[in-house]
Amino acid sequence: MKSMAAAIEFGTSKIVTLVGEGNGDGSASLLGFGIVPYDGYCDGHWNAADEDLEQAILKSVREAELSSGREIKEIYVGVPGEFVHLERNQVSMDLGSTRRITMDDVDDVMNMALEYTPAKEGVIIHRSPAWFTVDERRTMEPAGLKGQNICCEASFIIADPVFLEDMQARMEQQNIHINGYLSPALGEALMLIPPEERDKGAILVDVGYLSTEVMTVEGDAVISHKVLPIGGGDFAADLAVELQITMDMAEELKRKYSFGIGQDKLTVSDPDGKEVQFGRENVLAVIEPKMEELGDIIKSVIAENESHLSPRSTFYLTGGGLALMRGSRETLSSVAEHNFRAPTPAAVKLNSPMYSSALGLLELVYESVSSMETGKGEGDSKLGGFFKAFFTK
Repeated sequence: MKSMAAAIEFGTSKIVTLVGEGNGDGSASLLGFGIVPYDGYCDGHWNAADEDLEQAILKSVREAELSSGREIKEIYVGVPGEFVHLERNQVSMDLGSTRRITMDDVDDVMNMALEYTPAKEGVIIHRSPAWFTVDERRTMEPAGLKGQNICCEASFIIADPVFLEDMQARMEQQNIHINGYLSPALGEALMLIPPEERDKGAILVDVGYLSTEVMTVEGDAVISHKVLPIGGGDFAADLAVELQITMDMAEELKRKYSFGIGQDKLTVSDPDGKEVQFGRENVLAVIEPKMEELGDIIKSVIAENESHLSPRSTFYLTGGGLALMRGSRETLSSVAEHNFRAPTPAAVKLNSPMYSSALGLLELVYESVSSMETGKGEGDSKLGGFFKAFFTK
């Protein structure tokens, strides 16, 4: 049975509201959307004034309603990476003798993993399995294997309660009920990285406008997550300062720049509409060092998580802050010393790196609801209940 749902994602430069229609199997099709630029957030605080933020939320929701032809009375809220932290819990269960693992055994060890209290203050919005082992043999499907010991590692995404309370108040002002809170980072990772690659350990780098998220993904879980205070906007800001131009001109100049491709001149428009030319060497002298800086930081974060990777691990680059610049993926691969790929969301609309986290959020809405419903069935495994989002009542 098809069902409509709406989700709102708060990026560092835009608010995206999506309206989707589920197909009853955990997948969804996009009915409409509303995209509104705003000032984002930094260091856990909104950059915009309360009134401006409220107007941006309202406009995004209204545009999504007009685009989809559906009224939004309930919504799922994506919690930005800056307002979450990760914790993991590893448990082991001895079966007493070597025998074939049953689904009841899997349920028991998962329930042990779920008995977890976060070390820091916060609300668990997701809990998902990174891996199981049976007598030290790693797998995502332990049932049916023979062994004496079964182990499970669970990942928990924990949201800042201050953000949840703030969002609750803001949505109440719009007369919209919040159905639940989810992590766009997790949704994006599960949507863009195939399961067989996640099982080997994978890295997803999302370069936004004000920040960059580096995620290590294993199994059905994000097992490490770091937010770097540098994004595509820093490239434009440096250009604006060094070339003494406006931020709009700098952003246009950044987007027209191509890594590794000869361009004698780059032309942009000034505030009066007059064309202004810049020599490539002048632009290169600003952009290339910033790319080196970003690439070196990403390289060091990946090195910190090397124990979760293998020679067959994959690396992906997404986000609107960098991926849209020609040659950026190849240049980042060279600087960070890892071969980055460019994933593409399987969507007809908004099929761009700029919207991969928003689309991942919508996919996660339907995946989470479907998994929880599966977990409630009699005789079913509790795996559906394990892969869980925090839903309000």
